[in-house]
Amino acid sequence: MNVSTVDELIFCSNVTCQDVQRTPFAVFLYVFRTAGIILTVCGNFLVIISISHFKQLHTPTNFLILSLATADMMVGVTVLPIQLIHSDLCMQINYVLCYLYLMCSSHFTFLSIYNVSLISLDRLYALSYPFQYSNKVTFNLISTVVCLNWLTSFGYNLAVIYFNGPGTVLCFGECNIVESGLWASIDLFFVFILPCSVILLSYMKLFVIVRKHAKSINLARGKHTSGNAQNGECARKASERKAATTLGILVIVFVACLLPYFLCVVFSDSIPGTLLMQLLEGAVLILLLNSAINPMIYALFYPWFRKCAKHILTLYIFNPDSSLANVFTKSG
Repeated sequence: MNVSTVDELIFCSNVTCQDVQRTPFAVFLYVFRTAGIILTVCGNFLVIISISHFKQLHTPTNFLILSLATADMMVGVTVLPIQLIHSDLCMQINYVLCYLYLMCSSHFTFLSIYNVSLISLDRLYALSYPFQYSNKVTFNLISTVVCLNWLTSFGYNLAVIYFNGPGTVLCFGECNIVESGLWASIDLFFVFILPCSVILLSYMKLFVIVRKHAKSINLARGKHTSGNAQNGECARKASERKAATTLGILVIVFVACLLPYFLCVVFSDSIPGTLLMQLLEGAVLILLLNSAINPMIYALFYPWFRKCAKHILTLYIFNPDSSLANVFTKSG
């Protein structure tokens, strides 16, 4: 995944920083980007500490969320600061920093996309086969999948940058990558079409299952069933439905942030060069700032995350046995 991909050569005079003025909008954009970096790093750091520290959160699904939060935080640590230095402060970046930016932006964005895909498949399997899920989806399996995801992403993006290397730096101080037609098609398929198809198909199926569960819950309530087993099954389905809905919101927001960039790539041949660069800059910013949005979604829809954040910010986690705290109840 190359968030700096430009399919055609843009003349240096159109993309250099020579004419940048410190307008009120430029100052606003600088403040906005800086706030985005802070939110991205701090928000995802809270997610990482929460899932790592509290034992109640040590589940396969949360391990996938941990992988997503790690990739998102690294976007805030590496990619966004370099983009801020170059775009808003208008400082020239050398070849080493350029390649670091290209590799990090490609690698961590690729990871985010496929982490969301894996989360979608995980939720689909959990709702489709609830009694087999705990036996089939183990920590060893998820750990292997996550490691393969990180290694595949690194190898793939290293190959993309290596084979498109001669066109990586277009102008002095500029940092873009020009992909050949073949690589652009491969990138479009593996980084957008394939994962987005998996995500959308998974959640279409999830929507059907959730509606079916909702009907069964309403039917059970209508019969005034008081059996513990029946009530427990209804509670489990309601909990899974809520989790699927929350993750569905995360997926919808993610695809919405991803779409503008790939629309720019697909229609790049029909967009004038200067306008394309402006649209790409905005699309890339939206895509990268999705890394700051995910923790906000957790905070809004996951009570356990709000409670964990409170424990972390009040330094409760330094108490003995704090990792055993019950983060799913209002007490403790």
